[in-house]
Amino acid sequence: MQHPGLRAGRRSGFTLIELLVVIAIIAILIGLLVPAVQKVRESAARAQCQNNLKQLALGCHNYHDVNKCLPPARVARDAYATWVVLVMPYIEQQAAYKLWDVTKGCGQQSQAAMQVLIPIMFCPARRSPMLTTGGSQDVQGTGAAAMPFAGACGDYGCCAGDGTDRNTFTANGAMLNGHVLKPAGPGPQSGANGVDQPNNNPAALPLVPILAFRGYTTLMTITDGTSCTFLLGEKHVRASGFGTNGEGDHCVYNGASYDAAQRVAGPSFPIAQSATDNNGNHRDMFGSWHTGVCNFAFCDGHVAAVNVNIDLTNLGRLAKRSDGQPITVDF
Repeated sequence: MQHPGLRAGRRSGFTLIELLVVIAIIAILIGLLVPAVQKVRESAARAQCQNNLKQLALGCHNYHDVNKCLPPARVARDAYATWVVLVMPYIEQQAAYKLWDVTKGCGQQSQAAMQVLIPIMFCPARRSPMLTTGGSQDVQGTGAAAMPFAGACGDYGCCAGDGTDRNTFTANGAMLNGHVLKPAGPGPQSGANGVDQPNNNPAALPLVPILAFRGYTTLMTITDGTSCTFLLGEKHVRASGFGTNGEGDHCVYNGASYDAAQRVAGPSFPIAQSATDNNGNHRDMFGSWHTGVCNFAFCDGHVAAVNVNIDLTNLGRLAKRSDGQPITVDF
């Protein structure tokens, strides 16, 4: 006879089949959740990257308001400061700027000046703030072969045009090498047009102090329109080359190399297709670690994500400030 306090057929646990069903449901939910979390993280990193570029672009505009020109891409080609140093006071990095004497070459700066890390110079999708892999990446033009210490890296570069004339002062990007005045004496001489004409081996000679410099480009000279001309963008840097000269990722403050704080875009210099793109011109190209797009700040200050598969003719037109050619695709 059944005890009156017990119910017939009552079970005390799950069957094996029920347990397997529950596990399967949990696995499916996790499978759906993980991509969603990754997508949210990627979206947040992309938004932060765009905010970084916005702040840097506003810094360039504030520099323009004060100096009546955009900051030069680099004060001179032989290891003086780049635009990143020049905009420091305009992006709330006054303390970092006070470490610098921009009349002198990078090899004459303090270790603290060369190694100060600016968080908004790094894309969170790519890496945390870091230094170069070693002093050998920071050729500095004071008679020595290399800096005695590493320098700060950075993930953003100014646009120097479509790459057809990137090593001359006539480069067609929004930010060019500066107009430089130097005292008489040894070292690279200025050409008749006032543009620094450096020795191609800056490590072999001392740098002389600069009396004055200024950028060549004003917003008025961007005749194609500030809303459709690149100002800044994400540098293509592969993880395998972080902090190395061969990747164009040595000290972002040092103008010894074209690649440290500049990039170009056009038919010969497409946007990198991925973080591992091995294009032969990879160290000169723009590129990101965001899926399918690369972030750019335009000369009017707005920031947009440009499709990595953009038509290359139009890409080159976006990189040039005064070619007179229309943009015929959405970007």
